[in-house]
Amino acid sequence: MKNKDKEGASKRAKDQLQVAERAHKEASRKADAAEAVTKQAKSALKKAKQEFKTASKASRAAREAADEARGAYAKASKRVLKADAKLDKARKRAAASKPRPSTNETPVAAKAEAKPAAPRKAKSRPKTKASKPRPKETPRPTEEQTPAAEDSFVLGESGIQ
Repeated sequence: MKNKDKEGASKRAKDQLQVAERAHKEASRKADAAEAVTKQAKSALKKAKQEFKTASKASRAAREAADEARGAYAKASKRVLKADAKLDKARKRAAASKPRPSTNETPVAAKAEAKPAAPRKAKSRPKTKASKPRPKETPRPTEEQTPAAEDSFVLGESGIQ
């Protein structure tokens, strides 16, 4: 009986070996899949880092351009203020050096001459409704185009007697 026990133990060991090999194959397959996922995640992370880097560069450049534009705007506004001040000064000088006309007659005469009467507009015609489209006429055959009644005849009957 010992021989049979040995055979049974051998068979059980072989079964256990088969089960272990299957488990090992499954585990190695899962490890390969996990490795592939890890590679994809690493490449996605690398791509995201690169995109972040380019976006950061672009935002830095935009910030610098905005700062330059703000500086240019400040300079331009200062120039405008100076020019306005000079213009106001010049207007005041011109107004002070210009002789003032007498207040009695000159403004009224100037106003009368400056504004001629506007011509009157002619009355416009009242708007009319749009005319309705004409119905299309089908061409009717004229007598010349219709087959003549004389062309048709019946045998045995003639118009000549």
